[in-house]
Amino acid sequence: MNPSIRLRRVGAILIIFCGIQGATAGSGGSTYSLLGLGDIRYTPGARSEGMGYAGLALLSSQYIDGMSPATWSRLDRVRLEGSAFYEGFNSTDGITSRYLARMDFHGALLAIPASRASGIVVVAGFTPFSEVNYDTYTSSVVPSQNVDPITGAHDSLGYLIHQTGTGGITRGQLGFSWAPSQQISFGATFNYLFGTINHVAAQIAQTSGSTGGTFTDKTTLSGVNFTAGMVITGLDRISDVLRPFSLGFMITTRANLHTSLETTYEFAPPPTGYTVSDTSAQRLGRVAIPFSYGIGLGYQPGERWTVAADFNAQPWAEADFNGSSPIGIGNSYRLGIGAEHAGSTELTARSFDRFAYRLGFTYSATYFALNGQQINEWGITGGVALPLAGESHLNVAAIYGGRGTTAGNLVKDKILRLTVSLHISDVLPWFVQTEEE
Repeated sequence: MNPSIRLRRVGAILIIFCGIQGATAGSGGSTYSLLGLGDIRYTPGARSEGMGYAGLALLSSQYIDGMSPATWSRLDRVRLEGSAFYEGFNSTDGITSRYLARMDFHGALLAIPASRASGIVVVAGFTPFSEVNYDTYTSSVVPSQNVDPITGAHDSLGYLIHQTGTGGITRGQLGFSWAPSQQISFGATFNYLFGTINHVAAQIAQTSGSTGGTFTDKTTLSGVNFTAGMVITGLDRISDVLRPFSLGFMITTRANLHTSLETTYEFAPPPTGYTVSDTSAQRLGRVAIPFSYGIGLGYQPGERWTVAADFNAQPWAEADFNGSSPIGIGNSYRLGIGAEHAGSTELTARSFDRFAYRLGFTYSATYFALNGQQINEWGITGGVALPLAGESHLNVAAIYGGRGTTAGNLVKDKILRLTVSLHISDVLPWFVQTEEE
């Protein structure tokens, strides 16, 4: 085989349709993350994740919502949140199945209240925007340079293609909230998106006398966008019936990411046996991520009960990857609904009564779209908050769900996600004057 034939000419989308080999566990994720920019992460925080990813309309004095800056205005203490994330995929093509899982850092946010009276809180930190993590195999047959002297036909050589992907995009955030009154809060963030995505295709020869090779595409990306939000709680001015309700809105602007692609190819041409490596010059490009928006509804029927529902959408069909629409990408949306029973603050309360409990459901049309078919995802969520010293908490959120279908030679995923988040609070409020005796 001519070693200059590029492995990635084997249609990347075909990897989705082809064999998931083996039944053992390993490190990796969903094959769908091969498409676009990988799995897009929606990371509002462990509290919201336990409530079906809902919470755009919920003001909180304890939790930092990573997606809605307007919800920060009630934070009256210095707070630091850091999360770890476990994700496992049991994927099948209807014939074979494979379980892949990984655990990773899931971001950290620091909130510093500057003015309690005005609801001015400054928040900075990092959260994931997208993650690429797949490990899959398929087979390929290509013509060789050898010609049959009788028929004049080319021989065929069999190859196994092992494709893996790693990396992703991180979102660095710096923002603030402001509440001109008790009934309305505003917030905005500056977002810096950056990261590296690696796609590796290893061609493993299945015929003696032939040779394989490995292609590695390394893409670095960086760019900025902005998020703005608003939460309205004073709905009782319209009607007393609306007193327990709140509304939340959020919009994130379009982002233009500058990209740099570098390709490395390695092969061992016969008869030398040693590896030859060649790296291309960097090729500059651009990826345009479309704007996104969300609307949320909150309802507090009692002192310890909270119910929330959110809708988020992003028109990924308007994405631009170097002047063209990416293959396998379509518009996306997410619906979420959930409830929380807050823990008791009474000193005499039993330990289990001091825990906060959460339950929810989420359904989304992901931005993955193949053969004209949207890849949908659903999940049942639950969570618990365990109080530690002072106002610090350990939050755990679990999501079990599914994605995709085996129809049309696609892949069906059963998904287990687990987020563990530590919320550390300063002992005393900042910038709040105490009364002198």
